[in-house]
Amino acid sequence: MDNRPHTGRKEDGGQAVLIENIDIAKCTGCGICDLVCPADVIHMQDVPPGDTIAGLRRTKLLPVIKYREHCITCFSCEIFCPERIVDVHPSIKNRPRPW
Repeated sequence: MDNRPHTGRKEDGGQAVLIENIDIAKCTGCGICDLVCPADVIHMQDVPPGDTIAGLRRTKLLPVIKYREHCITCFSCEIFCPERIVDVHPSIKNRPRPW
């Protein structure tokens, strides 16, 4: 189980595992990737923001690939991400289109 809020290329037995990358630096925390994932692969996790104000408690939600092995390659997270920061599998050239 990968609980890190940042993700990168991960190898499993010499082959790339699906859901390669989420560019956390560009993520707005909208949570759409979590909502549209039918396999419950992506979860939103509370992360403290970089700058804080004394007396104010804030958190930011960022996507975490929790169950990478459950990915069914539906591309929903990649298709519906408004920021285009999810990369399910970079070697697939003909990706599905939303409609």
